[in-house]
Amino acid sequence: MLLEQLKRLLSLEAQTPSTGPSKDMAMAALLAEVMLADGHATAEEQARMAQLLQRLTQQDPAQVKALLNESLAQQQEVVSLYAFTAELKNLPIEEREQLLSALWQLAFIDGYLDPEEEGVIRQVADLLYIPHSRFIWLKEQVRQKTAI
Repeated sequence: MLLEQLKRLLSLEAQTPSTGPSKDMAMAALLAEVMLADGHATAEEQARMAQLLQRLTQQDPAQVKALLNESLAQQQEVVSLYAFTAELKNLPIEEREQLLSALWQLAFIDGYLDPEEEGVIRQVADLLYIPHSRFIWLKEQVRQKTAI
């Protein structure tokens, strides 16, 4: 069922010209990138991703579900995180840090920080112009809250 939805979204996207992802789509795609970085996505990770995306975007659950489906489709096409961070790097630092914190929360949800997940988050932090000291601080804040 999810595969069919992704195929439909991909075919619709191929028919319409792309002007780059929206802010909400970019956030959803970055969350999906972290979730899939270790090669699998658990139901717990998917549920947490939806919660984080709803909090970041302030959208209702139906809109969040649509964003998630679309982001998973776009995630398979894009080879660079730059496409998703180009618009987000202009956000206020507080919003960029909230996004980075959400990425850390998603990475730690399974009780293990995979090196691939950390690599994606590091890349996103660099592309969003978040200083390394804040990158580490946010990581430690989330690690302490999740008791890992």
